[in-house]
Amino acid sequence: MSRTVAKIVHGLIDVATLPLNKRQREKTIARISQDIGRKSIREVATARGNLYFHAMKGPLIASAIERFHTDEPETLEWIDNFIKPGETLWDIGANIGLYALYAALGRDITVYAFEPSGLNFGLLIEHIQMNDMGSCVKPLCVALGDATKLDNLHVGEFSAGHASNALGKAETQFQGFKPVFTQAIPAFTADDFCRIFQLRAPDHIKLDVDGIEDLILAGAEKMLPQVKTLTVEVEGQNVGGGIEARLAKAGFTEEPGHREKGSKRNRLYVRNV
Repeated sequence: MSRTVAKIVHGLIDVATLPLNKRQREKTIARISQDIGRKSIREVATARGNLYFHAMKGPLIASAIERFHTDEPETLEWIDNFIKPGETLWDIGANIGLYALYAALGRDITVYAFEPSGLNFGLLIEHIQMNDMGSCVKPLCVALGDATKLDNLHVGEFSAGHASNALGKAETQFQGFKPVFTQAIPAFTADDFCRIFQLRAPDHIKLDVDGIEDLILAGAEKMLPQVKTLTVEVEGQNVGGGIEARLAKAGFTEEPGHREKGSKRNRLYVRNV
């Protein structure tokens, strides 16, 4: 439906500017584009305060912002109930920053936002700047995996806000795909990332990378015993995989009932006390 309406609007602009000469036509279309850009900022009211996003940078972004409160309410609940002032969150697969910014909003919380897709990373930077959170949300255009090396990120759709990208192999937890673009990207194990950059382990981890969650956990063996809570998206081939075994070995227990909340995609694991 949205594609059809967009085509109709595009056609109306073409018809309306048809009587103009080429120079006037280009100036008019540029003004229309400029006006739309100025109106693209969306304000999202939350219990922690307001957030601001560029909603018109693509249909996937507009949809994600509109569904901010309803797409993964269980993730918002986890952030509210478990992440405390003074703690650190790693948002692995941060996309355009919805949850990274929410976690840092109004609290003394540091967020490392890992987003390897260049398309998403650029918008993540813009959103951090718009919300004046450069001091607490640290964007990183790198990937995490089970090895430290220069790798390839396969992009399934050349559109900002798109998920279902894949590191190493062009496949997600659901199926393989033909990439429209392949981006070279530095990849680290989480353990190497902490060691190389002399960082302590995060207090909390949000892990949503469309298929290689298990591999990222394999590269975090030394770090995981220091983490307090972790949420991970489990779908497709990840169901019944090695995620639960790795987290159990690291001392985590799944929080009962979390996987049945909201999107039903995410599971919450809490360190045994």
